[in-house]
Amino acid sequence: APVRPFLEPQKKRVSLRLPSAGALPLQALRAALRERCGDESVEPLLEIRHGKRRIESDEDLVSVLAVTATYGGDGPTLQVVARSGSQLPPPPPAATLLPPQVGRLRLVSFFRFASLGSSRRQHLLEEMSSVLARLGCRGSVYVAPEGVNGQLSVPEAQLDALSVAFAALRGVEGLKLNVQHASLGTVQADAAAAPYRKLIVREKRQILTDGLTEGDERGEGPAGDPAAAFDWDRAGTELAPADWHAMLPPGRPEHAAA
Repeated sequence: APVRPFLEPQKKRVSLRLPSAGALPLQALRAALRERCGDESVEPLLEIRHGKRRIESDEDLVSVLAVTATYGGDGPTLQVVARSGSQLPPPPPAATLLPPQVGRLRLVSFFRFASLGSSRRQHLLEEMSSVLARLGCRGSVYVAPEGVNGQLSVPEAQLDALSVAFAALRGVEGLKLNVQHASLGTVQADAAAAPYRKLIVREKRQILTDGLTEGDERGEGPAGDPAAAFDWDRAGTELAPADWHAMLPPGRPEHAAA
């Protein structure tokens, strides 16, 4: 039986942080899982697995943590399923729809390059989803290992609150919101011309698609071919304005651009 309807938030991947001391590993994991369950009676009916291995003791969990620690990263990916033969209660009602947008809207965009591990990305997905839904925003936000990128429509009355909330996000410090200038006009939230109807906050492989694979970016190229790799150093020569004009051939327009 699907267990996602019983967890908060109702997402495919949920990050759980365990205390570093003071509790037995499996006990701490089950307690963290219990906090995510909207109905505490559900947690005893759930089973934790790593692949096909059932996590039923501290020794099981410690062994899994030790093995995955050798590969780096933020920890193992565990699966939560209903115990064999258990009968889960009826799922809770679906979450209510997003509150309607009200007032006049402004367009807001942002991007921030930052190295984000799996755990930090999961927290950003949860925090941004909560903030944007609460403030009545619509649009799309993408979170990737290389950073975040978003395009939104935001009620004018919530612009300051959005700025404060995003300034507090960990991992993307210095994130700047590019807000549509008032002189460019606004759109009424209930107008047919409102730019976005949904709110999408999801994880992607890249925030800006460049057509490169991870190997390309490491200088390996497709199938490890160094000759085919993207060379980050082939970026031309930076010139001061005076040097640029000095290199223009006679008769070229003064405002030529490259």
